[in-house]
Amino acid sequence: MDPTTAPLPTDPQDCRQNAEAAHSDARALIWAVLAVAGELHEIRKLLRKR
Repeated sequence: MDPTTAPLPTDPQDCRQNAEAAHSDARALIWAVLAVAGELHEIRKLLRKR
């Protein structure tokens, strides 16, 4: 990882906020996909605990 860049958010809510604030459609789509992936990960963790 490049030391001059900030770490990427892993929380779905942070990814969703980045998608809404993105200046290009491509970046918004990438952040939206990351948000959905994070939410699915949380759901899988909850289902595994059942």
